[in-house]
Amino acid sequence: MIFGRSRRNGGDASAIADFWAWWPTVRLPAEEAIASGEWAALTPHIVRRVTAIHPDLQWEFSRGTAAKHALIVSPGGVAELRPIAARWGALAPDPDATWEYHIARQPDPQMLQSTIGLGGGVQLDLQQMRFAFTRDGDAPEIGVVAYHPGFRMFGEDVCRQVTFLTLDWLLGEDGVEEWIGEISWAGDEPPAGAEPAALSAAVDGLREEYRTRRWELMRGELPDGSPLIATAQRPLRPVRWPRFDTHVAITLPYTGRNAAGLPEAAALAALREFEDTALGTAAGADGELLAHETSRGARTLHYYVDADSPAADDLAEAAGWWKDGRARVERHFDPALERIRHFG
Repeated sequence: MIFGRSRRNGGDASAIADFWAWWPTVRLPAEEAIASGEWAALTPHIVRRVTAIHPDLQWEFSRGTAAKHALIVSPGGVAELRPIAARWGALAPDPDATWEYHIARQPDPQMLQSTIGLGGGVQLDLQQMRFAFTRDGDAPEIGVVAYHPGFRMFGEDVCRQVTFLTLDWLLGEDGVEEWIGEISWAGDEPPAGAEPAALSAAVDGLREEYRTRRWELMRGELPDGSPLIATAQRPLRPVRWPRFDTHVAITLPYTGRNAAGLPEAAALAALREFEDTALGTAAGADGELLAHETSRGARTLHYYVDADSPAADDLAEAAGWWKDGRARVERHFDPALERIRHFG
């Protein structure tokens, strides 16, 4: 077996534990600050605690969805930070009537009925926001063009900020990450511009379509003309597996192959048995098989696992069970799923 490892920054685990040990002492002051708007005494302490976990994490207090208030520590769309936020969230106390905890901004569509200030006394009425959106065939994503008549007066940075802010309020941060593809904005109303609720309904429909696990079969050809068969989960978005930051690629050779280099019946059965056994007994709840590809007498299984669990080592051990040749195992820090992006 060949085994490789790459660097990762999983955040400061002790700082996460320290944060949750400290939190009960500031719950009430946070509630008082929300009511009064007086944050000067509390903010530096929150900044210090969150920064100790990782300096690039974002945090905020907001209205809760079930509780009165919500505390959010978010990666802000940065894939490398999502596992750190997920580990923070995993240690959060159970929500109660007053507080709930999230690792992403939650939908708050009521905010699109409000007016926001953009500085210099400029106010933007969000009730005038419209979205044109399209879906390319059966792709598991929707492309969006945001429109507001006020965009004609602003530069790209302001338009971008308003667009992403309103999408987060409409769909939630994870909803945008998982289901929205290309995002742009326009100062002139695009054809088929619709109320925000229409975009929200379209995303709900897409989410329902992919409620059960979906795999896509792909066929291709290598430069030497050899056929390649691959399957991958859809949609292949990192936000679906926030803790799984480490790619474990297991390549299994097989001798029972046809003239095209693809597995014959007995070899295919052995490969499928390995997949089921490795996922169930090695990766378990701390990993997921996201894709595999087969060609020229070998199948590569692309697992993603939580680096803070033993799953990567257990998968490497499982590769030693393979009897039809020498398995190869490689491991890389890859929270953005870059190593399997070509399947997406």
